[in-house]
Amino acid sequence: MSGKLHELLAVEGDLAGVFTSILKETEVNFNKHADRYFGKHARVELFDADAPKEADVHKRLDDTVKNKLDYTADHIIRYLDAVLQKEKTNQIAVGDITIDGVTIAKNVPATFLLGLETKLKKIRNDLYLSIPTLQPGVTWELDTSHEKEGVYKIKYPEEKFRTKKVMKNHVKAKATEFHPEQVDVYTEDEKVARVLVDTWCGMISSAEKAALLHRVDKLIMAVKKGRQRANSTDAVEATIGKELFNYINGEL
Repeated sequence: MSGKLHELLAVEGDLAGVFTSILKETEVNFNKHADRYFGKHARVELFDADAPKEADVHKRLDDTVKNKLDYTADHIIRYLDAVLQKEKTNQIAVGDITIDGVTIAKNVPATFLLGLETKLKKIRNDLYLSIPTLQPGVTWELDTSHEKEGVYKIKYPEEKFRTKKVMKNHVKAKATEFHPEQVDVYTEDEKVARVLVDTWCGMISSAEKAALLHRVDKLIMAVKKGRQRANSTDAVEATIGKELFNYINGEL
């Protein structure tokens, strides 16, 4: 089987399916249909020449074990050879990871690129997509004076007031010659202090998160292209199936 590595990968699944089904079919054939490997011919010789003749009974031999083994082996050989060629080609199939014209990794094995693509997708979804971001509707500024890097501070401190309850009264009606003064007593919150709250946050902005996700997506695409280039490597010609069956059959 010749061609490109990606062509081998495309047919490997089909060959594997045939390999599994042909083994099962041959097993069933050997175990449950042994009659196919027998042929018979029965003829009746009558001692009484005047008795009516009986027809011969004939059963054709349908197949032989050797023929069935050869038929099954042909399919197995194709599968084993395809797997060997894939593995030998994978030993030399490499691709570069290039982003915006800059190569960040050279000659990366195709099999590693395939696994890396899957791992990067998991990193994207489990790590970077779950990053918490700064609260919207608030003006944040990067605090370069903070002991840690990447810390934001609210630009305008949050203003709060401290209060205390003060008893007050309200004259509902002044005293008259006939009635005393009527007064309502109530409490009122009176400001006693102003509290300014500065807030720091170690999260990142939505724009920063979007930029990180964009870079991860570009990396995933670059890895995918590198894998596709690696899979365009010419398949290595190699056989092993026939050799294995030659040994099994005592022909080696």
